[in-house]
Amino acid sequence: MIKLFIVDDEKYIRNEIRYFLEKHDGIEVCGESGDGDKALEMIEKLEPDCVFMDINLQNNSGMLIARKISEKKNHPLIVFATAYDNYAVQGFELNAVDYILKPFSEERIKLTIERIKEKILSEKYYSGEKDRNLENESNTSLEKLCIQKNNKLMLIDVHKIVFIKSEKNIVTVHTPDAIYECSYSLKDLESRLREDKFMRIHKSTIINLDYIDEIIPWFNYTYKIEVKGIKNCDIQVSRNYLKKFKIFFGI
Repeated sequence: MIKLFIVDDEKYIRNEIRYFLEKHDGIEVCGESGDGDKALEMIEKLEPDCVFMDINLQNNSGMLIARKISEKKNHPLIVFATAYDNYAVQGFELNAVDYILKPFSEERIKLTIERIKEKILSEKYYSGEKDRNLENESNTSLEKLCIQKNNKLMLIDVHKIVFIKSEKNIVTVHTPDAIYECSYSLKDLESRLREDKFMRIHKSTIINLDYIDEIIPWFNYTYKIEVKGIKNCDIQVSRNYLKKFKIFFGI
């Protein structure tokens, strides 16, 4: 069951959101509030999985309340709701799972719920947490990864990943068919991907070992990697990761 909390200073808006949300199986609205400070207290007590947050509260800034929520350990996901779209950039800077405009539609709320479910599913794989119904299943490594493309969240099988790169604080996942953005750091992914399948070969690169096609001696005693299915991808083994790489491949 996914627990949701609603923060909006208009009672009829809270009722409307609750009506749309409770039409979906597996969704529970565990609480609501029209005041930001009171909402913080209730959220800490109720521990919802996601908070629907109105940005323009009468007595508080919804963005400020969302920042306070995000500072907490194991904080809930945030969905921003507002009548104005000029807050969208700030919303996504806070890593909000979605941003919806008033007036709401049933179809738009349905899409939001799908994004919430995908995000929660990916984080359970990512953190190693086990759903109560899956306690007998192994969850020691990622099998699927939640990625973003064209403002949509999707789950892809990790075996389809060729390599992962980090440039200018943006982590991108490369497959033979597409490039996606990912919200996790390379360090986090390195600890959750199978060591016999993925290897950190550079401070900015993790590679799927199954996709290595050629290992080419490069400058300063390093190596350049050519991968299957993607040309001119500029992948190199840096000197800091060279020893482990050479031992693995018996070079």
